[in-house]
Amino acid sequence: MLYFIKQNTIHTYPVKNRCGAIYELEQLRDTIPRDVQQCPYCMKLWPGRNAED
Repeated sequence: MLYFIKQNTIHTYPVKNRCGAIYELEQLRDTIPRDVQQCPYCMKLWPGRNAED
């Protein structure tokens, strides 16, 4: 899976339907850096839930 970072938030590429981010030729990467927030729509992480649930 590929990811891109927009405004310090990581999104999947291609972008999921619910996400409002638009890919504008940002650098694509295959790893998730530690110092960015994860988009809840792309990464399926909802507030108050752990990634392991």
